[in-house]
Amino acid sequence: MKKILKALFAGILAISLTACAANATESAVKNTVNSYFVSLEEGNLDDAYKYVSDNATTDFSSLKSIEESMNDMIAQYDVSDSTKKLFTDAFSQIIKLCVQSHKITKVEKVSDTEYNVSVDASILDSDTISEAVQNIDYNSFISGISSKVMEKYTSEGETAAAEYMMSSMATWFATNYTDALKNLKASAKSVIITVDQEDNNWLITSMTDE
Repeated sequence: MKKILKALFAGILAISLTACAANATESAVKNTVNSYFVSLEEGNLDDAYKYVSDNATTDFSSLKSIEESMNDMIAQYDVSDSTKKLFTDAFSQIIKLCVQSHKITKVEKVSDTEYNVSVDASILDSDTISEAVQNIDYNSFISGISSKVMEKYTSEGETAAAEYMMSSMATWFATNYTDALKNLKASAKSVIITVDQEDNNWLITSMTDE
């Protein structure tokens, strides 16, 4: 009898451990997707992309490319931390407009290293964003600021000119992109997020409309 009970207990324990492991994996997958969306809703694009594979494309890849281009440009100039923060704040405002809410509705296991997560989200998709910002008049800003930058350069030197140019650009960027997006209505979208295991981390590898 003891042997039977011992074998039964071992079987129950094995099943329990398997179930716990499965639940832990599913929780990790859901945490990746949830953390991604929460970061976007808080306007933190850099934090959001910690949960995305380097090779993935999402609705916000275009904004990520713009941010990276901006950061590369800023790095070329010796500007103050306050000016750098202007750019960070500008992107935060824009991302908050693009992603407003989300709800995970389903988690489906594809394999031991891949899951599909269904999400209902209120977001602006990449096509809507691109269409809205393509009409922004960049040339007018450049023409309007050029003479003032040269005046700063002549009177105060290169560092002051760069500081003025970059802080003005950050303010212009925040104002114009916010104006372009703020009246757009975020649509309710059902998306499927594919999450794969990469080097012991669960990362988003694709995002498609359901």
